Amino acid sequence: MVSLFLVVVAGSAAVKPGEDFIEPFVLIAGPLVYGFFANLCYSAGPFLDLKDKCSRPREKRFEEGYRFSILLTALPGVWAVLAWLFTLVSGKKL
Repeated sequence: MVSLFLVVVAGSAAVKPGEDFIEPFVLIAGPLVYGFFANLCYSAGPFLDLKDKCSRPREKRFEEGYRFSILLTALPGVWAVLAWLFTLVSGKKL
């Protein structure tokens, strides 16, 4: 929700009036697609855990997956904030 909020607020501040930072359809469909793939990856976890049971400790694999999911979720918000900061520094709207 924080990332989505940043995309709407910071992204809107980074573009010219009347322009969209992101297409409205993507704001509706994006979280649904993201949720589908997140559940798909979550459901694949036990199968991959059985396959690679002896390769690495489970805690390490869980920690890597947790960090990756946080990074992936935060990426759109970070992108919007960077665009907004670029607008502030350069004085030019995207």
